[in-house]
Amino acid sequence: TSTFGESFSIKHKPPGNVRTCWIPPIVFLTVIRNLPTLLKLRRFLKKERQKRDPDDVRILFYSDNLDETNGIANNLRNVIPYMRAHGMKAFLAGNAFNTRPCGVVENGYCMLLPRMFSMEQLGYANSELAIPRVSPVLRLLKRNPIDMIELETPSPGAWLICFCALIAGIKVFSHYRTDVPQYTRTLVKAKWMHVYVLKLMQIFYWMARPVISPCDDYSDALVNELKVPRDQVKLMPRGLPLERFQPDMRGKGTWEKFGDDRSKRKVRFAFIGRISKEKNLEFLNGVWKKFAATHDDVELMYVGYGWYLEEIKKFFEGDESVKFAGEQGGETLAGLYADADFFLFPSTTDTFGNVVVEAMSTGTPAIVSNYGGPRNIVEDNKCGRILPIEESKWLDTLEECRNIKLNQPEIYEQMRKDCHERSQRYTLANSTKAQFEFFRQLKRDYYKI
Repeated sequence: TSTFGESFSIKHKPPGNVRTCWIPPIVFLTVIRNLPTLLKLRRFLKKERQKRDPDDVRILFYSDNLDETNGIANNLRNVIPYMRAHGMKAFLAGNAFNTRPCGVVENGYCMLLPRMFSMEQLGYANSELAIPRVSPVLRLLKRNPIDMIELETPSPGAWLICFCALIAGIKVFSHYRTDVPQYTRTLVKAKWMHVYVLKLMQIFYWMARPVISPCDDYSDALVNELKVPRDQVKLMPRGLPLERFQPDMRGKGTWEKFGDDRSKRKVRFAFIGRISKEKNLEFLNGVWKKFAATHDDVELMYVGYGWYLEEIKKFFEGDESVKFAGEQGGETLAGLYADADFFLFPSTTDTFGNVVVEAMSTGTPAIVSNYGGPRNIVEDNKCGRILPIEESKWLDTLEECRNIKLNQPEIYEQMRKDCHERSQRYTLANSTKAQFEFFRQLKRDYYKI
């Protein structure tokens, strides 16, 4: 690990609707300030690219919040090392949080860039909207020249990187990993912000095409809501290091560290992920309250951390059917997945659903909503259930799950086997092979090689 030198930055700011409007002028001023260097870099990269084999693809993945625990950061920190271990030239960049005096380079491939401006994200605790200092990146690109940049979210940093890349002659495209319009509608009260964010996203995805979508629902959303032409949307499921999440992790006593043993609570349900409202946890809380009121042998475990956690704890205060394990990782996380009898995931804003794949890889059937990425992962009535967000449907399904676990062991064991088998479609090997075939073709088409 090495560090960047300290440099001037604007003091970190609290969230605010008006303050969000500072971001576009700061981005444009930063681009103008670095314009001479970007034009020099353009000439350098063009000459350097002509010397290399057309199939020698070098790609940078950019995502803002690599300094926190979230699905995007976790996935990229698994994907990029795997690519590099298999001879693919991939790099990762994001922003260092405001708590760091300067950015760092981790393990030679991950760059957490020093911030120039940052503020707390509206309605999303422990996340930041940030604009990085780009001059260190421009110097690094001479040592590690790249052909393409994949932008993971339409964040302020991604806007800046996009403008700089276009000037430097680097192909930019994007990955639709976050349903930002729905997040905004869920978490931000000001209606004008909903329109503002949607318009900004339409412009962003006009610049950063093609757009990779992990599921059909969001391919349609990109076309209909964000006005991306259908031929500029590429459907490409993600991959995960599933060797860490195996069925043999079940029954090793992990659940008992946080919850009751089987003699008291015979049927176990779990929610694992970010504890925040956009995961539709208000709905899940209401469903569970009614379901658990009629049964004394069921248990729900919340695993994870987020700004909504304390509200859930207050909601279930005194309710022995609900337990909290906090944020976990490694074997403990895998053991909690495996020890759960059913995985509950009512979110309608997830573009893929890493946690659903991880749960199924350990053999745990998943109950998911009928909108978004998770419904493409689960095979209905075989690996779990796909349900509309209707309380009666979820209550009936929880009753069914309890009955299967207690009275139909053969059916339950077959579901576990089907889940694990289905999850193996989403290995890193399968996804990275498809990605790099796409990247090579994209490079040939863009640079006319």
